[in-house]
Amino acid sequence: MLIIIAIGKCSGGSPTVDEGPSTPSITPLASTVETMVMYVASASLNCRAEPEPASRVVEQLGRGDRVEARETQGNWAKLDRIDQDCWVAQRFLSENEPEPEPAGRSAALYSPPAPEPTVELAPRRSAASCGIKWKCGQMDSCAEAYHYLNDCGVGRLDGDGDGVPCESIC
Repeated sequence: MLIIIAIGKCSGGSPTVDEGPSTPSITPLASTVETMVMYVASASLNCRAEPEPASRVVEQLGRGDRVEARETQGNWAKLDRIDQDCWVAQRFLSENEPEPEPAGRSAALYSPPAPEPTVELAPRRSAASCGIKWKCGQMDSCAEAYHYLNDCGVGRLDGDGDGVPCESIC
């Protein structure tokens, strides 16, 4: 009998007791949401209540404003704001703080001269074909970079303002 008890204790066995129905364990959800620091890359940007172009404008942001993007939905990014979270089109945000506007020129009036293309460009696509790409590392070709710069308005692809996007591939 002693041998059986000793073996039971060594193997970690213990008598089972029926304590009634078991309570399910609850795992707490993560309380933090990862945010990404971004900057407004356009002269002005409407931050909307919903991720829709016709939605009510909650706040207007200016070029270079530092914002925290919390989540995305389609081509929209949800910004973490003090008064009320709001949505902006992702193409107007940049990971890098933008250069200041040229002195004495309004952003609406300034337009760099159009470059002479050095490559055969793909046929122009409609603005509806603009995806969520917004940096050179996401481009598959020079033609795609020109499309996003000229058709979609992703000005950050032309970092030096010479009209040639993503100079590492064009």
